[in-house]
Amino acid sequence: MGTWTGDPSILSYVESRLRRGIYRGIGEFHLAVGEAGSAVVRGFVQLATRHGIFLHAHTDDVAVEELLRLDPKVRVLWAHAGMSAGADTVGRLLDRYPNLSVELALRSDVAPGGQLDPAWRSLFLRHPERFMVGTDTWVTSQWDRLPDIQAGIRGWLRQLPREVAEQFAFKNAARLTGKHY
Repeated sequence: MGTWTGDPSILSYVESRLRRGIYRGIGEFHLAVGEAGSAVVRGFVQLATRHGIFLHAHTDDVAVEELLRLDPKVRVLWAHAGMSAGADTVGRLLDRYPNLSVELALRSDVAPGGQLDPAWRSLFLRHPERFMVGTDTWVTSQWDRLPDIQAGIRGWLRQLPREVAEQFAFKNAARLTGKHY
């Protein structure tokens, strides 16, 4: 997981998988600051743009911006909004990069204590087409918590206008993946 950006065999493996024509994105992958310039990451960007798919990057705000700068056509889904980036930082990046979308798995600061944070709410209303919820059930122990995770998400989604909540809950993901409901 920590060395993939320097392993060219990863790029050829992903390229062979993409030939199946069933994938809508590449990731979730971890990316550290300074790694976006590697030949492997640049190759991922080329693959994503050529195949019309998105990259799902688990990274901080600096590295996601490095990734976005590689090609103005690359579509990036920013995992967890960087885990710790505040609404101001996320907003700045969304304002600057039209191909950036954000998923909010594991972000308890969006609605601390179940109450939607005013800064996040303002950002959500400014960019309703760019956010989606997530659950990040990356380990099976998360599955036991899934009902509580979903209840928390539903609680703060109800604090948004219905059309915005629906975009976050499923419409934005459907659009990103090219699926129609």
